[in-house]
Amino acid sequence: MKGNFIKEKQKLFDFLAPRFNMKKCLIIIILFLFSINSNAQKVDQFNSWWYYSGKYTVAKKLNIQTLYAWSRHDFIKNWQQSKLKFGVNYNYSKNFSFGGGYEWIVLFPYGEHPIAEKRTEHRIYEQFEIKTKLNNISIKFCVLQEQRIFKTKVNHRTRIKILTKMPIFRSEDGETKLSLSIFNQVFLNVEKNTNNNHFNQNRIYGGLDFPCNKSLTLSLGYMNQYLVINSNRIENNHTLMIGLFHKLSFVKGNKLLN
Repeated sequence: MKGNFIKEKQKLFDFLAPRFNMKKCLIIIILFLFSINSNAQKVDQFNSWWYYSGKYTVAKKLNIQTLYAWSRHDFIKNWQQSKLKFGVNYNYSKNFSFGGGYEWIVLFPYGEHPIAEKRTEHRIYEQFEIKTKLNNISIKFCVLQEQRIFKTKVNHRTRIKILTKMPIFRSEDGETKLSLSIFNQVFLNVEKNTNNNHFNQNRIYGGLDFPCNKSLTLSLGYMNQYLVINSNRIENNHTLMIGLFHKLSFVKGNKLLN
């Protein structure tokens, strides 16, 4: 009888542990948001981000990742940002991968808190990713460290992202026809001269993924970008997200990992 009780207790712990950890992450994110100066000037703005993302497997555990993002302000009226990305990722195991790459960004003056002039930014990044599965729900945890290179300075920033994806509709043979993706990403400045304003922005997203075929997926969703420019200026950007994801393997017999 005692042995059965211990087994049932362990089952309950195994069931609650991942949910408790996720709950703690959400509490930390909420505390970040509430810690921001409530007296700051906040503006609500409306944008759209159109992007293509590619994943191309060139060796058994090695893949090349590409991205271009066409970001517009006031829905599609004005430029907000242009971003081109190229990276390499190594799948150390089924659930752990790491890599790095380069991003070329052009920033444009936009909205109520515009930058002084159009400027170019170069980024070098390193990242690692852990993923797992809970029933039909895929969960990913990613940490990305980036060095932001401007004309006169170099800044450092950390991104922490939690993403979940679950199928909504499946065909009779088990192929996913529609799925739901949700993520939250926190941006933290790691400079010594940030005046204790280490929190930079928070992005929360919810959207639908429509697989066109085994290689191509169309994504449509909404993202709220809470951006802290400084202690007196904050943007709350409502963003329409439209994405095209393409993946392809050049390795014979290799299965692509999502």
